[in-house]
Amino acid sequence: MTRGSHRGELLPGFLTWTSLALLACLVLIAVLVIASLRVVPEGERLVVSRLGGPPAVRGPGRTLVVPGIDRGVRVPLRWGPLDLWLEAPTRDGVLLRLRAVALISVSDPARHALRPVPEAAAISVLAEGRLRRHVAERHLNELGDLLPGRTHPLAADLDAAVAEWGLKVTALEVVRADVPLPALRRWLTGEAAR
Repeated sequence: MTRGSHRGELLPGFLTWTSLALLACLVLIAVLVIASLRVVPEGERLVVSRLGGPPAVRGPGRTLVVPGIDRGVRVPLRWGPLDLWLEAPTRDGVLLRLRAVALISVSDPARHALRPVPEAAAISVLAEGRLRRHVAERHLNELGDLLPGRTHPLAADLDAAVAEWGLKVTALEVVRADVPLPALRRWLTGEAAR
């Protein structure tokens, strides 16, 4: 064989420069696809914004997020239960000690990912304030909706308050409602005098 027949080969009879470049491109494409592949679990969603455009919600399952072009934010759909402890006076001056539980979930993953979401403590303060106002506007004998084991109708009001963050209050239940004995005694003597 002459030397001229091997000019386009890197190694004689093995690889040409063209085939080496093609192999490098294939390896680069495979690495890019593997780096782009994301697996979104059932309890999460992936909010993807491409080059600053409108967000798209993806998941559960496999999805592609192109590095450098797409920005992905994982959003868990479930929050843990919020324990609420508060003391609130009723309209007739009786102090109630309440323990309530609020169940919160993510209803709009795109809004939740793009808006600054407050910590659970801030949402607890919001829920406690709404519950405290509900108690303060009623007399003790009007608070039958606070009985333990019933979903509180205030959940819809709280749901509207947290909707701007893409959250939804699925339940608000008063677990325990206590009236201190001296406060109950004063209330009973006041009711008997009427």
